Amino acid sequence: MTGAPALGQRQDRRGPQNHGTLRLVKLFLDHPRTFTLLGLLMAAGVFWLALVAAHDPGGAFGQNSAAWAQAVMSVGAILAAIVIDQGASRRDRREQQAAVERIRAARVKAVSNCLLVLDNAAKAVSERTPRRGLRFEGLALIAIEAMHRTIDHYVARGSDDEPILVWMMVRTSDELHRAEQALKAARLETRAQQEALERVMRTGAQAIREMLDEYAAGLFA
Repeated sequence: MTGAPALGQRQDRRGPQNHGTLRLVKLFLDHPRTFTLLGLLMAAGVFWLALVAAHDPGGAFGQNSAAWAQAVMSVGAILAAIVIDQGASRRDRREQQAAVERIRAARVKAVSNCLLVLDNAAKAVSERTPRRGLRFEGLALIAIEAMHRTIDHYVARGSDDEPILVWMMVRTSDELHRAEQALKAARLETRAQQEALERVMRTGAQAIREMLDEYAAGLFA
């Protein structure tokens, strides 16, 4: 027993045929030339059937007309299957390309974030006041460690389709490792030590910045 639709819900009256019609309309809008050619072929088939029927003693229901009608319908079915298959293949390629673009964008964004954490670390180092026994600790170091793990994760899942991007992430991982080790080992007891540590952070950030600029400009292609 089926009751009335719940309050606030609209009953979907579209049947399978309507859904099929919508798909055909969308396919036509995506590939108008293909459907135009298919329509011309169908029109030619109808014209040929009319011509055969005019010369067939049995008319439209004669033996020759029936044979030609079956042949035309078979060819039409094959052409329709080809069109549908090509449309599905193009759609799959577009979806695959979109997925690749999303993955690439996520990795480039991660490299950009590495640049930001190194810039922040350089700023944090410059704001420390040197004193005896001072070591560098804080969120800046934690951020570098986290981004280092993230980049290494992406490198481990690198793709042969993007060797330049993988190489850039490997270089970025090297810069993060260098900065991380420098922060953990450094002492901020003098102004010279502070400036040397800040220089390590800024050098790593500049190296990543140059790689990002060259990648965006397509210089690695």
